[in-house]
Amino acid sequence: MDAVALFAAPLDAKIKKFKYDGAKGWAVIFGRLIVGWLNAHADQLADIDLIVGNPSAAERTPIQHIETIMLAAHAEDTAGRWPIAAPSSPVLVKTSETKKSAGDGVSWSDKMEAAKAHAAVLKLRQSVQGKRILLIDDVFTTGATFHTVGKMLMTQGRATEVRGLVLARVPFGGS
Repeated sequence: MDAVALFAAPLDAKIKKFKYDGAKGWAVIFGRLIVGWLNAHADQLADIDLIVGNPSAAERTPIQHIETIMLAAHAEDTAGRWPIAAPSSPVLVKTSETKKSAGDGVSWSDKMEAAKAHAAVLKLRQSVQGKRILLIDDVFTTGATFHTVGKMLMTQGRATEVRGLVLARVPFGGS
């Protein structure tokens, strides 16, 4: 699991404003950060076959935050250097909203339960069999969601490997 930055001030406030208040302008910046990170770490990613976002449900309000970030990242990759899944043809979709795992005071077991529920409503729209996937998400706290989605991609989708990249990782000991 790699992270563009730590989930700390002032980035944490911007991610929350984007994710929970629908401040869409941040998607362009977050998409640029992802593509910038990809470009800076190209040697580590030469074998990646597909880059997908960890999806949010279509009815998520105020916005489908991961899809909006991935749309911006896809647009930012003007040279087509990276195998970012086309936003118009998503590889992985979330079919319904599930309980949120974020927030102060949420226990690890509650996060794991929410992560399992999230993975259970994901559907593959395209084959990922034999592919090395880079899974993108906004914040990494415990790893529960990445674990369950990665496991789903490897068992159900038969991906060869799943790696992760997040905009921000919660500092150890924080939440």
